Amino acid sequence: MNNQYSLLIADDDEITKEGIRNYLLRQFPSIGHVWTARDGLEAYEVFEKKRPDIIFTDIAMPRCDGLELIETLHQNGYSPKVVIISAHENFSYAQNAVRLGVGDYLIKPVLPVKIKEITQKLLDEIMRHDTFLKDIGEMMSKYQESLPILRERFFHSLIHEELSEKAIQEKAKLVELDLTGKSYTVVVLKAARTQECRNAPEKFAQFLSAVIGTVFPPDIRAYHMMIGSSSEVLILVSDDPDTRRLFRTVNASLNRLLAGAKKHAFVQAGGALGRQYGSAEGIRKSYREAMNTLLAAGGRPTGTLCNYEDISQNQGMEFRMSTELENSLLQSVKYQPYSRCAELIDRMAEQAAGFQNVRFEYIKTYFLKLTVLILRELQVTYGEKADLTVRFDGLFATQDLESCLSWFRIFIGNIVACYQKFNEEKGNSLVNRAKHIINDHISDSDFNIDDVASVLYISSNYLRQIFRQQSKESFVEYLTRVRMEKAMELLRDPTIKIQDIAERTGYSNQRYFSVCFKKHFGKTPTEFRSG
Repeated sequence: MNNQYSLLIADDDEITKEGIRNYLLRQFPSIGHVWTARDGLEAYEVFEKKRPDIIFTDIAMPRCDGLELIETLHQNGYSPKVVIISAHENFSYAQNAVRLGVGDYLIKPVLPVKIKEITQKLLDEIMRHDTFLKDIGEMMSKYQESLPILRERFFHSLIHEELSEKAIQEKAKLVELDLTGKSYTVVVLKAARTQECRNAPEKFAQFLSAVIGTVFPPDIRAYHMMIGSSSEVLILVSDDPDTRRLFRTVNASLNRLLAGAKKHAFVQAGGALGRQYGSAEGIRKSYREAMNTLLAAGGRPTGTLCNYEDISQNQGMEFRMSTELENSLLQSVKYQPYSRCAELIDRMAEQAAGFQNVRFEYIKTYFLKLTVLILRELQVTYGEKADLTVRFDGLFATQDLESCLSWFRIFIGNIVACYQKFNEEKGNSLVNRAKHIINDHISDSDFNIDDVASVLYISSNYLRQIFRQQSKESFVEYLTRVRMEKAMELLRDPTIKIQDIAERTGYSNQRYFSVCFKKHFGKTPTEFRSG
């Protein structure tokens, strides 16, 4: 064992002091140094220089006694382990020692066995504390390593989920981000992939990561994330309540950024900005506005910026259906059959028909915006795989609500088909991974669907849904089946006890294992083995 611990003995009795010192060095290989002092003042000087882990101190010493030494140590912020030594039992001394946090008290003549017992106890306490600090350090190290991933997930939920202001701020603190401010804006930037520069998005992402800290003035905090395979997103948080000044500052900074990307990274990029909001809850809205603006402007980088305000100057951009109805459709295209989406479109048609005093162009603009949003959600989820050609000219050519909705229904049908195809591919992959995880953990009696979902970074409900869709059996049914099949295989070896087989297949109770086995195979494990 390495000599890693040290002690200090303060006593004006040389025989006692040296006796304890020599005994400790013989009995404890882990003690590397034992220093001595004649009184409390000398002991304090030694402590400040050497910082021993444990102090043995006599109470009655000249100049400065043991209790004064302990009090001085505490007043200066030191808290070593302390053992009081006294020539006689003294209740008032003991009371003061307890007040100062000293729990160990030795009476002279000190017995070696008592010294050994107390020293071992204190060393064990120190080792446990050191181990605790080491574990905490490792946990913090792992946390710091995973922090970028945790932040990425947080940003993803921030722009895709409806979170309250309180929830946003609490989650931000957990990933060590400061999202307190007076104004929030989202910027979406995209680099053009050309024949000459096929890796333009990657080069732009590297350039952006390198310069993001210098793009904006100090009162604007910029948080950078990537969405899909080619879009860069900036969440801007500012303490400046002057929205006009902030608008000018942000646009000027971003234009310099795009010019720098062209000059230094040799890529042409463009972008779009959502509106400013006074709370973090507006980040999601600002992101959607930025995405809509980028797509409404053609979706292709042109080297310029486009603000949401630039394309929303007419009433048509503000025409809205029921938010609940719109959100239902946005979710249904991802996971529901077309029939469910058709029902929602019919309800939209009823609502739109009620706006008799609104020009049709405004309604058509709304469906254009919704189309762009749905298409973008598909692209964000599946990246370049989502190569769906949409003939917007067909929508532009519509002259009435009926023809507009007819075009929209066809579009939604194509979107649903895409999601079904990609979800099936994704589901197959996830379910196969889930089955591998299950097979590796069938001996764990506490293993459940939450454990698998956490490894795959998906929700338990989603895993439960796709597992049944792809496997034609539930998670529990599959887990039980593989356990039973493994048990049947082990039962063929007569040297393995049934209790051991139960434990190897995740059943801590042999009786319950037998019940499950009989229910599955029609025989108890004993009957199966004998027959």
